[in-house]
Amino acid sequence: MKILEGIQLYELILMILGFILGLALIFIFILTALRGNPNLKLLFGFIAPLIMIGYPSIQSIEFSKDVVKIDKLVQQVNKNPADTAAQKALVAQIQTLPASRCVTSSDAMSTIANAQAALGQYDSAKVTIQKAVVINPNNEKVVESQQQIQKGWQIQKNYEQKVDVIRTHLNNLEKNPRDQKIRDSVFVNLKALDNIPNTPVHLPSRDLVILARAAAISGEKQAANELVDVVLTGNSPSKNEAQKLKEDLKNKVIERQYPAKKILKPNMEEAAKRAKTEAKKLPPVVAAPAPVLSDSGTWRPKFLLKAAPFKKWDITN
Repeated sequence: MKILEGIQLYELILMILGFILGLALIFIFILTALRGNPNLKLLFGFIAPLIMIGYPSIQSIEFSKDVVKIDKLVQQVNKNPADTAAQKALVAQIQTLPASRCVTSSDAMSTIANAQAALGQYDSAKVTIQKAVVINPNNEKVVESQQQIQKGWQIQKNYEQKVDVIRTHLNNLEKNPRDQKIRDSVFVNLKALDNIPNTPVHLPSRDLVILARAAAISGEKQAANELVDVVLTGNSPSKNEAQKLKEDLKNKVIERQYPAKKILKPNMEEAAKRAKTEAKKLPPVVAAPAPVLSDSGTWRPKFLLKAAPFKKWDITN
């Protein structure tokens, strides 16, 4: 923490007054000592300036310790995004920070921004990190965090863009369930999504349901079930929709609506080329793990390994 960052105005005034009072007491004590009659009672008077200077310092140190705790929790969540216990601990720790101190500390605001990013709240993180830049634009930690948050935000938006395309295709397919061209487009865009070299850590549960439905229609039942299970592990607003999709998969409703014999998937080489072309439209930002195959050898979205139930949290509100 930088000097005076996190110190509130009244505490700063208290420290200045305590310093002045301490100097005054020292001057008076020296003056009485030079006159041969030192007033030892003045020594008790030094308690007041010590408290006036010490109290804000102690509060600032405690505040710094809390910020460090949050930094450690952020690292823990980033290491294992599916650790919901760590996520809850992080949210709880953030809520203990006094807002009046945070707004004067670039380090604290940077830490909060990193926490928001770790929880997938990149829009809020961008706002928070900008506040940190305003406080201290020369803080290297702030500059580094701003760059990382911008990268994470771009990855998130890239993915959301592609999911929106799939959502549009699914809406069109509901109106024309026998339209082979649309069904092929769903498959190709789903494959393109997996070919993107950058995967967001957090995905909204509503998007996971969309991707699960797309996987089911594309004949990837295992991937669809796994995506649905991810949504059902949390208390998301899309839980009912996910449960219905799971029942439809179990009762083979999707298979009857979109018969397997009618699903004429594009030639895999052709699909791979088209998928890579689609993926190139979204420029890579940060390296991510390679695609993963399930035990059966069928395609499985790589984001299944990192996606965690979406938890909305916005400290800026």
